[in-house]
Amino acid sequence: MLEYVNPNWFWLLLLIIPYLLYELLWKSKKQPTISFPQIEILKKAAGKNSFWKYLPIILRVLIFTLLIFSLARPRLSYKQQEIKGKGIDIMLTLDVSGSMQAIDFKPTNRLEAAKKVAAEFIEKRRNDRIGLVKFAENAYTQCPLTLDYNILMSILEKIEINKEANGTAIGLGLATAVARLKDSQAKSKVIILITDGRNNTGEISPETAAELAATYDIKVYPIGVGSKSLVNFPFQVGNRIQYRKVKIELDMDSLNMIAAKTGTGKASLATNTQQLESIIEMINKMEKSELKIENYYEYQELFSYFLAAALLLTFLELALRTLIKFAIP
Repeated sequence: MLEYVNPNWFWLLLLIIPYLLYELLWKSKKQPTISFPQIEILKKAAGKNSFWKYLPIILRVLIFTLLIFSLARPRLSYKQQEIKGKGIDIMLTLDVSGSMQAIDFKPTNRLEAAKKVAAEFIEKRRNDRIGLVKFAENAYTQCPLTLDYNILMSILEKIEINKEANGTAIGLGLATAVARLKDSQAKSKVIILITDGRNNTGEISPETAAELAATYDIKVYPIGVGSKSLVNFPFQVGNRIQYRKVKIELDMDSLNMIAAKTGTGKASLATNTQQLESIIEMINKMEKSELKIENYYEYQELFSYFLAAALLLTFLELALRTLIKFAIP
């Protein structure tokens, strides 16, 4: 935004009017003399109504105007924001075991539905560090805590189901996320745990992992995904995929235990995409960063440009006055 520090200097622009009256009315009545042998040639070249006759006046007005603008000190102001306060550190923890292939989150499987709502959750966060852990029979940190949401989204998009996994290690996945958060200095530390099975492998139990999270004051929001009834599940038969009805065990008791131990109440159950979106949105609203935003301005001074232009026109006016005699009788 353009602004002027000393706008009162603009009142001097009113002096241009009496100067023009002096130059065009009073001074033009005087009869200057000239000693030049070829006066008739100059008269024809300049002419009383020629632009060249008034060029010195135009230049002086421009010089005076530019000097006034320079004294008024024009500058461009840029609004900046400084964010103070601590955000929230969040670990998204996704089950990628084979059971997440079930097609009850139409038109896609459970993992793709979880990835979709996780991406929507990330897009709504500001100034919070978010990381990503995936687990099946083992657990891996896919992305440490970061503010670079573009990288995080790219990693999330590439996560796939581990079809070769022989179990679901919920406890190990939760413990891995806790390890990433335990040294955090954030105002709040949160784990969003999404799974569709029960803990049947891994050296750390869900109870032990939940107690570990509680020790470090980490809140865990467990979300169970999947229908309680029979669901379509893909099977590879030769070169074709066949779908058969299967029942997948979901251990909501363990998830409720994790929620209770970490202070988030009860686990949530989502049997379709809409329910999963609602649960994630509820968590998004509950876990808000308490940030203080202070505005300040940065300035770019422009007076030097006006001053330089005035000096340039001054040299031009002096050069023209030296080379050509404009006042011709």
